[in-house]
Amino acid sequence: MGPNLQTPELYQPAALPSKTYSLDLMTGRVRGTVDGLEAIKQFIVKTLLTSRYAYLIYPDEYGTERDEIIGSSSNALMEAEIERVVTEALIFDERILAVRDFVYEQRDDQLTALFAVDTVAGTISEVEMSV
Repeated sequence: MGPNLQTPELYQPAALPSKTYSLDLMTGRVRGTVDGLEAIKQFIVKTLLTSRYAYLIYPDEYGTERDEIIGSSSNALMEAEIERVVTEALIFDERILAVRDFVYEQRDDQLTALFAVDTVAGTISEVEMSV
């Protein structure tokens, strides 16, 4: 056996800060900044509202494929696809630990999913997405 050489770790990547601009999605205006759990909530909402692959400014992992779910033949298929699409859209962010507890509600032609998101800053319950 040769010598056991340990190389020092010179660089350890640090987690990116979550502080970001606060977006008022109702008015389309930026109002100050948010950090921590509020920044993660904003990321979740913005990700769920953004179509994946539609905007060159975002990486391929960003956004949802919710347009592919619309018009599915059955609610069971739509529920399975919503869970997959939402989980894939959110879990790539290192601040998201789990997406869980999906509950579905049918209102007329709209299927709404309520779910919880476990994050490094705490749990966000009752996140909503409709298709």
